[in-house]
Amino acid sequence: MIFGGLTSAGDLLARNARSFPNDIGLIFGEKRLTWEKINSRANAFVSSLKKLGIRQGDRVAIYAKNSNQWIEALFGLAKAGIVSVTINYRLTANEASYIVENSGAKAVICDNSTYENAIRIGELVINFDVNYSDERLLSEFYEHLVQQGNENEPILEKPIEPNDLAMLLYTSGTTGFPKGAVYSHYSLLVGMLVHVHAIASRQTHRVMLPSPLYSAAGIAGIYCAVYVGSQISLINYDVETACKTIERDKITFTNLVPTTIQMLLASDVSKKYDLSSLEVLLYGGSPIPEPVLREAMQRFPKCSFRQTFATTETGCAGTVLEPSEHRLALENVDKKHLLQSCGRPQTNVDVQIVDEDWNFLPADEVGEIAIRTEANMVGYWNNPEATAKNLRNGWLRTGDMARMDADGYLYLVDRKNDMIVSGALNVYPSEVERILQQHESIFEVAVIGVPSEKWGEEVKAVVVLKEGAEVTETEIIQFCEGKLAGFKKPKSVEFIDKLPRNLTGKILKKKLRERFSQ
Repeated sequence: MIFGGLTSAGDLLARNARSFPNDIGLIFGEKRLTWEKINSRANAFVSSLKKLGIRQGDRVAIYAKNSNQWIEALFGLAKAGIVSVTINYRLTANEASYIVENSGAKAVICDNSTYENAIRIGELVINFDVNYSDERLLSEFYEHLVQQGNENEPILEKPIEPNDLAMLLYTSGTTGFPKGAVYSHYSLLVGMLVHVHAIASRQTHRVMLPSPLYSAAGIAGIYCAVYVGSQISLINYDVETACKTIERDKITFTNLVPTTIQMLLASDVSKKYDLSSLEVLLYGGSPIPEPVLREAMQRFPKCSFRQTFATTETGCAGTVLEPSEHRLALENVDKKHLLQSCGRPQTNVDVQIVDEDWNFLPADEVGEIAIRTEANMVGYWNNPEATAKNLRNGWLRTGDMARMDADGYLYLVDRKNDMIVSGALNVYPSEVERILQQHESIFEVAVIGVPSEKWGEEVKAVVVLKEGAEVTETEIIQFCEGKLAGFKKPKSVEFIDKLPRNLTGKILKKKLRERFSQ
C-alpha cells in the first residue's frame, strides 16, 4: 500500500464510492453522476478493455475533449494497472502519431472530434461518442464497452506496487518534440497530497474544472478534487459556459490563468450571471497584474485568491502565494512586490535557484528553478539523455528562470528558452511585458526576440490593444523611456488581434517568433 489504504491512484475513486456512494461526484452538461456510478462505470470499462487484449502495464492514450467518460477512463485505467497517456485533442494526426508511437500505446480513446485522426494512428480505437455513423465499430464504442462490462473492482494479474507506472504526461513540445513525463502511482499521489494542502482543497467545495484534462493543470484539478471528494463540474471552457456553470452549480472553487480572469472581467457575458458563490480562485501560469487583481476582488468580494507555480514534471508541487499575501500586497505599499511573486515553497517541497552546473545561487541572483520533491516525475519516457540532464539527486531542473529573495519568495523571470540575447546582454521578456502591461491602451502583450544584424537579436513587442484604444508604435516605445534600460526597450511593435495560446493559456511565443522573425 502507498498510504491511507491506497494501492493505486485509481483507488481514490473506489474510496469515494464506499465513503459517500450517493453523493453527486461529477456534473458534465446535463449528466449528474454519483460517486458509486462513476466508479462502477470505470470498472465496467476496463473489464471490457481487458477482453480486447489490453493488459496490466500496457499504455492507452486518451485523445479527446473533456467529458465524464474521460475521467472514468482515467481512473479505470489506473485501477487496472494500465498506464494512461494524455494527448492534446487539438494536435493533428501527425503530431498525435508521434506520442502514440513514442509511448507504445496499444489503444487510442477518442471522441468524434478526433476520431478521423485516431483511426489513422491507433491499432485499437475506442470512441467516447455513441452516435458515430460507422456501426461496424459498435464493439469499440466506449458506452458499449461500459454496458457489456463487469462493475466489480478489477481483478489484477499482480498487485500494483507504489513504483509501478501510472501515467505519461506529455509536455507541450514548444521547444521541440514533446517528452513524456513518467509518473508512478506513488509520485502521482504524493503530488496530489502536496497540492491539496497548498490549495486548501476540501470535500465541501463545489469545484468547476475548466482546464483540458490532457494538461498538467487538468490532471492536477481532477485528482485533487477526487482526492478530497469535492463535487466536480467539468466543462470545456468558454466564458459563457463557465459563468453559466458557476451560477447553476453554485461553484465555490475554480482555477484559471490571469489572462482568462482578465477576459472574464472584460466580457459583458459575465455580467448576466450570478457569480457570487465563488470562494476560492486558484490561478497560475504567471503573476497577476495589480489592476486585474483589484478588479477581480471587487467582482468576487467573497473570493480568496491563491497562486501556485509548478510544472508538468513536478507533479503539481512547487510554490504557493496565499490569499493573506495577496491582501497584504494590496494593503501595504512596502509589500506590493509580492504580487510579482509566485509565492514560497509548498509543504514538503524544496526550491532552489541553480546555475548551469547545479550550484545553488544566492538570494536575488537569476538562475534556473530546481525543485526537489517526491512528487517529481520518475523521468522522461525512453529519453535517458533528457532525464540525466534534468534530474539529479532528487532535484529537477524546470527550464524556468527566476530569482528568490531572502524571505524565500520566488519571482519568475522567464522560460529559459524565451530569453533574448541582444548584444551579449540577457533580456527577459516578462520584465518588459510587465512594464508594457501598465500602458492604459494595452490589453495584453508578448515580447519576443527577432533576428538583428547589429545585435544578434532585438526586442519586439507583440501587442493586443483594448477595445477602442488607439496608440502608435512610437508612443509605446517612448512609454518605456526611463522604465527600462535601453537594450531592453522594444525596437519594434506589432499590433495583432489575438495572441496565440495553447488550451492551458500559455502564449505560444514560438509561433510568434516564426511569424515575425522574417
